Amino acid sequence: MQYNVTCSRCHRSFAISADDDEKIRCTCPYCGQSLLVNLPSVGTPITPYEQQPIVAQEGRKSQGSGMKVFLTVLIVLLLGGGAVFGYLYWQNQQETEALELQAQRKAHADSVMQVRAQQEAQEAEAQRQDEKRKSICKFLESFYQKAVLSEDADAMFYSRYLTDYCNRMIFGTQGSDETDVDSWTVWWGAFGNTASEPDFQQLQRNLSVVPIDDNWYKVRLSQDGETEYRQVKVQSQDGHILIDDVR
Repeated sequence: MQYNVTCSRCHRSFAISADDDEKIRCTCPYCGQSLLVNLPSVGTPITPYEQQPIVAQEGRKSQGSGMKVFLTVLIVLLLGGGAVFGYLYWQNQQETEALELQAQRKAHADSVMQVRAQQEAQEAEAQRQDEKRKSICKFLESFYQKAVLSEDADAMFYSRYLTDYCNRMIFGTQGSDETDVDSWTVWWGAFGNTASEPDFQQLQRNLSVVPIDDNWYKVRLSQDGETEYRQVKVQSQDGHILIDDVR
């Protein structure tokens, strides 16, 4: 016989078939609840009960499961996309920092090379100036030994080593031939010392020339314990060193 049973859990009704037993166990087809049903002693025919379609419930369950899968896939894609974007951003930052570091190192290397080049240029210029001063000192020493501190020195001959200005300053504008003083006396007065009897050999032994600056040089004249100095200015003309002034 068939009986109507109402589930104590979901309160839905369904039909069961049973014999004349007093009790029967069954399961709710909607929620799966296990039920113990007390059957009436006299069976009452019932109108066939149209059971609610479970397929619809299963369809809704399938739809809910599909939505969960979709959301799960969407979350995974979002997380994966975020991870990829983060990695690409990090990689771009690393490359940018590497390029900046490379540019800084190159700028530092260029700066070091520039400073080194400047130092080398300064050292080369200082060496050139030092060699120039040494060359002028040798020239003045040779000039004094041959043209001043020598008994047979010819003042007019060695006047070729003077500039026009220095010639006029020593000999005058009209030349030495028109002056009352001989050229050697004028020459010695300009370059020599004030000793009444100059000792050329002693003066040559004690002769020294040191630079004051790029153009002026100090000549040491010493004899018999007395020392005097002459300051000589030089000038370069057409690659030749000439004396431009003497004090």
